[in-house]
Amino acid sequence: MTRELKVSKICMDKESTLKELKLGYLNLADGLFDLAQTNFDMVILSDPENADAFWGLILCKCHIRNEQALKHNATLYKNIVYLKEYENALNYADETQKAIFENLTSEIKKINEGDNY
Repeated sequence: MTRELKVSKICMDKESTLKELKLGYLNLADGLFDLAQTNFDMVILSDPENADAFWGLILCKCHIRNEQALKHNATLYKNIVYLKEYENALNYADETQKAIFENLTSEIKKINEGDNY
């Protein structure tokens, strides 16, 4: 994870929430998707509008270790833009986060525009 992770509203202390968020992304990178999901769920309990935690849940659901896979394998993940977690990630994201999320899913959106369901 090379981008800055953010924490906004806090029920437990900010430092603990940020540690849990970082641990989620470390577990995700190691392919420990169930543990990562638990980490992100804990963050959302503490900070229900945490865009990075919702984004992490998307990656867990799709078993994606590296978010760049969304751009490189867009056809495999074309359903993520329909997930509730995706909607939440965008709704709670600040402008920088929103730009990152939309950039990562831009290829997916192009593919979905061409599908005729």
